[in-house]
Amino acid sequence: MDKIALFIVEGATDKRALESIFRKIYRNRTVRFEFTHGDVTSDETINKQNVKDEIYKYVKSYMDINKIKRNDIWQIVQIFDMDGAYVDPSNIVEGDTREIFYTENEISCKNPEKIRLRNEHKKELMDYLLNEPDIKGIPYEGYYMSRNLDHALYGLLNLSDDEKKKQADTFYSAFWEHPELFLPFLEKYVVNGVPQNFPASWRYIKTDKHSLERHTNLNLYFSKHPVL
Repeated sequence: MDKIALFIVEGATDKRALESIFRKIYRNRTVRFEFTHGDVTSDETINKQNVKDEIYKYVKSYMDINKIKRNDIWQIVQIFDMDGAYVDPSNIVEGDTREIFYTENEISCKNPEKIRLRNEHKKELMDYLLNEPDIKGIPYEGYYMSRNLDHALYGLLNLSDDEKKKQADTFYSAFWEHPELFLPFLEKYVVNGVPQNFPASWRYIKTDKHSLERHTNLNLYFSKHPVL
């Protein structure tokens, strides 16, 4: 078996939407997706001292299940949901429901201070990870979907779990026969002004309200790792 590019996403529907497309695009490589059952960078029990260990748990779980060794993993690629992490605290406002409600301009919730603290924590961990070239010796890269994968790929916000499943199935089905259209789709509908330079793409998402708006830099993965 070829060495594996292991993509880490937040949820099962994220994996469902993307894995089949990536595997068809990279037919001459081994691409697999794992999900973390939530946002590692928002977890209050995780900090800069243990976040790499936490990510590696999912890599190790994949290795154990599939009976492979660490040197069988070529790279770890994490796709972050931005969740408005870098917006000014003034864009986090008090709302009428306990549920967090996102728009492209603000985050509404019952407890704005809790979300402000979450954002500070999330920023700290993402900034730390983006300066890390590897996890346990395995090359590591981080890309983003903003506000999250649902927003970036489907143009929709605040979906229920059932809606996420339906949209994921519809999305990968749309590209199943023509995976070569996935990158043009990102570039036409989702990139939305993100600079086509990796460090600059991250500087961009950290400014103004961009981490709430519909953006991605995932297209840059394909330029960094061309299809053979």
